[in-house]
Amino acid sequence: MTARTPARGAGYRVVVVGSLNVDTRLSVRELPVPGQTLPARRLGRGAGGKGANQAAAAASAGAETLMIGAVGDDEGGQLLLRALAHRGVDTTRIAVRPDHPSGQALVLVDDSAENCILLLAGANHTLDEGTVTAGLHDLAAGDVVLLQNEVPRPAVERAAALGARAGATVIWNAAPAPVSDEGLPTGVHVLVVNVGELATLCGGSGPAEELARTVSQRHRVTVVTTLGPDGALAATDEELVRVSAPCVEAVDTTAAGDTFVGYLAALSHLSPAERIARAAAAGALAVTRHGALDSIPTAADVYALDETP
Repeated sequence: MTARTPARGAGYRVVVVGSLNVDTRLSVRELPVPGQTLPARRLGRGAGGKGANQAAAAASAGAETLMIGAVGDDEGGQLLLRALAHRGVDTTRIAVRPDHPSGQALVLVDDSAENCILLLAGANHTLDEGTVTAGLHDLAAGDVVLLQNEVPRPAVERAAALGARAGATVIWNAAPAPVSDEGLPTGVHVLVVNVGELATLCGGSGPAEELARTVSQRHRVTVVTTLGPDGALAATDEELVRVSAPCVEAVDTTAAGDTFVGYLAALSHLSPAERIARAAAAGALAVTRHGALDSIPTAADVYALDETP
């Protein structure tokens, strides 16, 4: 997972192309099954969406971060723009769509910190190739382009192609996971998935290390896989790096993966082992807090965790 040399020294940027959602969270004793009605204990509302979460995480890790996406011209859109700006994310390339509502997510979180999520795409579905092209007009070698799967596929593919052409490092978080790895966008250098998504991409089961190596060799990309409380690993043709995660008490896993991905993108200047370890520590801290974007730790929080005996 060798980082490309930044064009502006240590000042490379993380450019996130992705979704922004207003999250409505309900805390429940257990997740409901079909036909079941359960009482909820806590109602919360805040900023989220995989793109917004990852942008906030990258900025919190200390990287210069800008976001390309779309929100509605509504109260939810203003909430999202304020939340990202508060984290230090450049929001000037987020399109505001007067004719579409901002994306919405209903998040249920149970007592074991597991969740299920319903999404209404809203303005996210209007993110097109033209908006992406305009937003990436000044992309430079050494920058990092970070992508996910909650916006239209043409926008993702356009961003990957432009990133590769500019000499940027292109990271694709394949979530929600496609049915196979055959749809990997052209130009991707780093593929990030959780262990369940990795199995989906491979169409089978087996040790995560073997599956990650298979995908890495097939597509000549670095495959980074998160393993929940067991940490994370990175596989290339030449090496396999695996790190553990700090032991924490989880209360809400909603943005743990996004926190990991954002930190991974921001820390391109570190060695693979240190980069993944810090991302895993950030993800572990996120599960100790409620919410999505609100749960993302600062770099100071992560360094303090490293120093905890």
